[in-house]
Amino acid sequence: MKRIDKHRYKFSGRASTAGIGAWFKSIEDKGYSLWNEETKSPEKTFLSQKEGNYIREKIYIYDLKNRKVKYIKRKPGTDKVRIKFVKIPSIPFQDIVTATFYFRRYGIFEVGKETVFPIFAGGKFQNVSFKVVGKEKLSTPFGEIETFKVIPSNNLSPEGAFERKGKVIFWFTADKRHIPVKVIAEVKIGSVSAVLVSAKGKNFDLKKEYEKQRKKSLLEKVLSGEIGDDNG
Repeated sequence: MKRIDKHRYKFSGRASTAGIGAWFKSIEDKGYSLWNEETKSPEKTFLSQKEGNYIREKIYIYDLKNRKVKYIKRKPGTDKVRIKFVKIPSIPFQDIVTATFYFRRYGIFEVGKETVFPIFAGGKFQNVSFKVVGKEKLSTPFGEIETFKVIPSNNLSPEGAFERKGKVIFWFTADKRHIPVKVIAEVKIGSVSAVLVSAKGKNFDLKKEYEKQRKKSLLEKVLSGEIGDDNG
């Protein structure tokens, strides 16, 4: 995520096969979304799919004033272009790139609660949901972290090789930032697991922050006698 001006962010993503998976099918999907903080909606989405011999680009341009999406699908290097327009039923809405960020910022993080909102994906609008199913401590590269365990609805899925074919589970930090630290997903090409290993920003370094918290906790235990008390 990158702020590009006062009210807009750019979200970028990339997914590819590596190692043994690349022997069977070379896959490189990537994209970005321009998101407006005032409207809480995307302005443009770009998706590129390179999956073996299948190569396509999809561009969604959101005209919020006239409530319509211009959906462009093209094959790079050819004259094959398909354009259609889709009505925007309500604002705000999200796309497949910004949905998780929107839930992080505006979702309900209480066990048993569900957040529902519309997204544009696969050329149509549909409602998706994120449900908080539990709270648990998770072992991460930053140490043991208290997290919310969240399951999105089945229709939250990209197209192509990474299309959802089973369960998807997110773990978000249980603080006010709700940082996604782990996700597992069953997709068309197999099972995918991703773990956050670094998170840095302006005046922000998650690894250093949790290291400081661990040292503080250790010191408090020493001072309280929990650690180092030979009479215990």
